[in-house]
Amino acid sequence: MRTTRLAFLLLLPAALTTAEGRIEQRQSAAPDGIVEIDNPAGSIRVIGWAKNEIQVTGVLGQGASGVDLSVHGRKAVVSVDTMNPHGIKSDLEIRVPAGSRVQIDSFAAEVSVEGVNGEVRAETVNGSIRLSGGFQAAEVSSVNGSIEVSGNTKRLQAESVNGAVTVKGAGGEIAASSVNGLLSVAGSAFDRASLETVSGGLRFEGDLRPEASLDASSVSGATEFVFPATVSADFVITTFSGEIVNELGGPTPTRSSKWTSEKELEFTAGKGGASVTIETLSGTIRLRKRP
Repeated sequence: MRTTRLAFLLLLPAALTTAEGRIEQRQSAAPDGIVEIDNPAGSIRVIGWAKNEIQVTGVLGQGASGVDLSVHGRKAVVSVDTMNPHGIKSDLEIRVPAGSRVQIDSFAAEVSVEGVNGEVRAETVNGSIRLSGGFQAAEVSSVNGSIEVSGNTKRLQAESVNGAVTVKGAGGEIAASSVNGLLSVAGSAFDRASLETVSGGLRFEGDLRPEASLDASSVSGATEFVFPATVSADFVITTFSGEIVNELGGPTPTRSSKWTSEKELEFTAGKGGASVTIETLSGTIRLRKRP
């Protein structure tokens, strides 16, 4: 009887842990392998570390049967097992080798990634996405949620339908868009930038490398572009029913014809070389020098 009772007491903590939905798993992984993560709802926090190991901790929502962590060669998969993917929220913290290529899919999870210097792809329908650190490349998208990327990312693609898109510290190549929300991009020197908003403001601050291109368009909302005083670029700017304010110097905007309210401005700053094309349907376009 005493032995049976002791065995029950030893098993009790494990049973409570399972009942509470807490999980912890570890497996060795390649230092630069692929890590696929699937958590339908809740939160996903990914942290890069110096170990060649994947660690999954967190709390499963009621109704989730567990988490699968499997590693096959250079590919690892982390997925939450549930029969109702949209109604069960699980919170996961996943530590991966810093050089991993991380791929995240979710329906309604808040996503954050930090300390990863490989490639990151993250997609969610209802939730925000936050990336911090330096990435070789990143591709992030959300339907209903904001996107925030900070750090020196060499190639970035970011888009949100209903939410702000904020980028800080980027360079190289960027393509960013927002349908309903502010689009703000600030960084160092860009080789190529493609920026698009439908209903929301747009702000860009950065330099352009020789032969770089910046293409920006907005349907409605004020737009602002801040360049260093030494910028060298050829500018082509048009707006159908807005104003153009040029603080870089040079010619003033003109109307394309007396029959329309469309305004246009073409000029060269510095020695030229880079290409800047800005178009809006309505809203002020302001060109400024970096303080």
